[in-house]
Amino acid sequence: MRDGTAVQRDFQALKQQLELHRSAGVVGVDVAKNKHFATILDPAGQTIQPPFSFANTRSGFDSLSDRIEEMTRRHLINHWVVGFEASGGYEKPLAGYLSDKGYDVVQVKSYAVKRHREMITGSVDKNDMKDCLSVAYLVQQGHIDYYQLKTVSEEDVSGLVLLNEHLKARRRQLKQKIKQNVLKYIFPELEGFLKNIESQFVTEVLTHFPTPHDIVKAGKLEFKKTLLPRLKMRRVAFFLDELYALAENSIGLKADRWSTKALELRTYIAELRVVLEQRSAVSQRLLHKLETNEAYQLITTIPGVGFETGSTLVAEIGDISRFGSDKQLISFAGLDLVNYQSGEYQGKPRISKRGRPLIRKAAYQAVNSAIMATRPNLFNRKYREIRAKQGDTRDIRKKAKTKLCAKLLRIVYAVLTKKEAFRDEAADQ
Repeated sequence: MRDGTAVQRDFQALKQQLELHRSAGVVGVDVAKNKHFATILDPAGQTIQPPFSFANTRSGFDSLSDRIEEMTRRHLINHWVVGFEASGGYEKPLAGYLSDKGYDVVQVKSYAVKRHREMITGSVDKNDMKDCLSVAYLVQQGHIDYYQLKTVSEEDVSGLVLLNEHLKARRRQLKQKIKQNVLKYIFPELEGFLKNIESQFVTEVLTHFPTPHDIVKAGKLEFKKTLLPRLKMRRVAFFLDELYALAENSIGLKADRWSTKALELRTYIAELRVVLEQRSAVSQRLLHKLETNEAYQLITTIPGVGFETGSTLVAEIGDISRFGSDKQLISFAGLDLVNYQSGEYQGKPRISKRGRPLIRKAAYQAVNSAIMATRPNLFNRKYREIRAKQGDTRDIRKKAKTKLCAKLLRIVYAVLTKKEAFRDEAADQ
């Protein structure tokens, strides 16, 4: 594998070559699920191959390569740059194929393609042929981003992180459905008594006794006899007595285990159990993958960054060498400040949110964790300083955390580029 600095240097040279020298032919591709569209420009920016389509198959990729080779012979162009906008992963097989063929592969921002298309057409009308032209012109002008071709191991980590996020989202949905669709009707007192719906205590109780009617009908002795062997927790008998008393005085609808609501509840509980088991398995596999990952080991030395946030940052940031500075990483995350000014109007600075939402989410969670930590660290010290100087309002607290998220990414950039663990001077004092 080439050194990260060399990769970044080569990309910057390619970008300068496109911006200043215009010595490379350009292929602009609009990527889709089944069929892609492409157009070809010469180094001067003239269209030498109007938009054409090719299938998302091996033969389709070969036909694109044949077109490029034909333009090489016809126009004596020896250097080609192929660009596209990221399209939910559909571009990955094509990018790998073209890179193996020796072409430089780059990407352009989706919103830049949209703005360029609207500018040159004067219309919001969209189609694939217009998009591939916009991609080609943006590449030809040097408005490109580095495209990282991930290794199999890196793809595994990214896939596991995304799967973990999907399972977490599904867990939240199921917990919400249990509370809002079922419990508030048949057992409204349970939510106040037990805060954690996904705990073993709750899932066991609701699996065997889905309604208060079922609990009371079984009787206290049978109720406790059924659940005591299944629950391994302190004071379990006391909690079961309390729960039985709640069931006796419940104001919920009179439903038994054969009612529709009880069936709905058992369905959600069963699915929730499966999701929790799957998430545990995914987390174990992800942790095993990250044991030898240098970037993960370095990132987790930063206060507040743990397994969940560290794995997300590693997967979403990827090769740190593709960022020329920490400002580029902050912009990539969508945490860069933007402002709107026109005439006498001066808007308030806000973050752009044009970037990876998972990086913003992981950074925010890490900052929150660091702020709440009892041990002194850089983030909780800075947070207290901001609140002391600017006030302790909700708006100030939110702005302080956003500022610290950007600070965290600057530290991530420094740690990964220098390949040195973070040393928290605040904790050493």
